[in-house]
Amino acid sequence: MSITMRALLIYGLANYMKSLSIPQARVLAHEMTVAVSAHVSKMQSTHGANANLHLPSFPKEAWNELTVGVPWEAYSHAYGTYAGQPITTGTQALCSAPQHLDPFLANQSAFSGLWGGSLLVALGKLLESANENLIIFSPYWRADGTQALLAAAGRQSYQGIQVTIFTQPQAKMKERDVEGLRNFVKILKQAGAQVRVLAPKPHEGLTPILHAKLIIADFVKAYVGSANFTKSGLDHGLEAGVLVEGEIANAFAVWASAIEANCEPW
Repeated sequence: MSITMRALLIYGLANYMKSLSIPQARVLAHEMTVAVSAHVSKMQSTHGANANLHLPSFPKEAWNELTVGVPWEAYSHAYGTYAGQPITTGTQALCSAPQHLDPFLANQSAFSGLWGGSLLVALGKLLESANENLIIFSPYWRADGTQALLAAAGRQSYQGIQVTIFTQPQAKMKERDVEGLRNFVKILKQAGAQVRVLAPKPHEGLTPILHAKLIIADFVKAYVGSANFTKSGLDHGLEAGVLVEGEIANAFAVWASAIEANCEPW
């Protein structure tokens, strides 16, 4: 089952769900998830209760590990979080390198599927796309890197955007990282954003180390990778990561919510 075929399944099933009431669509999504999960785990025999289940654009022969999440994602496109959002193929490799290698990367991108331009540009577009909220994880913040990131986004207003930043406890950060983060927060607030900065709480005498580099926009688009928010990391380092949309991006957002419950104000 290719990722493109998965997107087609979501599209077809979402259209079918729109012909149902919301309660009917929710029941359908639940029943299909149970059935597909059972099929994938080989817990269901061909003579089970759901053996003859057949729905538009979702034939049983398509049930596999890539389609387990399709029913609820289709429901979200029909009635929930993703309503009105385009259905995408979901994942794109994102690799960056020093500027002098950009022409080579651009030439190769058509064949490899890799991002063919600057990592800084890609992350700027992600920030630019946010309409309601941003979730950002980073242990390192340098003024030159955060200024370059905001400049790449190219937006003057973050009015109404809820920004949640996860980072290391202040006592564990170098002064220049503290200054870089404070500057980043200041600029966002001046542009109208509501900003919270959180750090992991100690547990049984140990403080979890935050090392993730992650940006999530509106729960539906995300970047996860190796780059620190420094000029060298964002602009001329050898960095690798992925851009994801839809279900995977939402999963990162759910994970962030769980982490938030074990954090305290920075």
